[in-house]
Amino acid sequence: MVDSPLPALRAQYEEIARRLETVTGGAEREGVKREIIAYFKQVDSLIGELSALKEEVRKLVDRFKQVAASTTEAAAPEFTGTQKVLMKEPANSLARINVGYICLKKRIFGEAIEHLSKAIRLDNDKKATLYAHFYLGLVYLQREMYEDAQTFFQKTLKLGPNLIEAYYELGRAYWFGGDQDQAKRAWEHGFKANKFNPWGKKCQDTLALALQGQEPPRT
Repeated sequence: MVDSPLPALRAQYEEIARRLETVTGGAEREGVKREIIAYFKQVDSLIGELSALKEEVRKLVDRFKQVAASTTEAAAPEFTGTQKVLMKEPANSLARINVGYICLKKRIFGEAIEHLSKAIRLDNDKKATLYAHFYLGLVYLQREMYEDAQTFFQKTLKLGPNLIEAYYELGRAYWFGGDQDQAKRAWEHGFKANKFNPWGKKCQDTLALALQGQEPPRT
């Protein structure tokens, strides 16, 4: 931390005060007067600068509060809001898979599995059941439990064959699980299922990489 100027200013003050007590002649008195005026201007200037700096610090604090508030709003509302829904409606499968997905993104895998498995057991919303299987596949893929990931992606495609992203992820689960031929077939099926879908195009691009002897992306 930068040293405070106060000790030096205080010492200067004490020196002027001592000289003022012993001043005698007019010339000496005028000299002390000039020192007092200069000292006052120095202190007054510092006070002005510190006051301006104080205002800048206040602005900095306000900016920090705004950033902190916006960051909290961006990161938390979906999670806390959905949790409130679950507290009121524990059988709300869509809310449950949203919490499961957020846990997945935060790499809280145990809670993700709990919420997504619960949504599958409830089986009261087709879309929720579909995505619960898909997100569980992603959980196990990230945990490098490739056979489990394959199982959930296969079930996803049985429930929703139009979810082309599941073909892409199934291919990755096969590839990193050591079955490169099955991986290529999964990407080929994904591209053929919908050539105009962005994930169909990604299946085609990944298949091309694999045929060139390159590794598909891990994320």
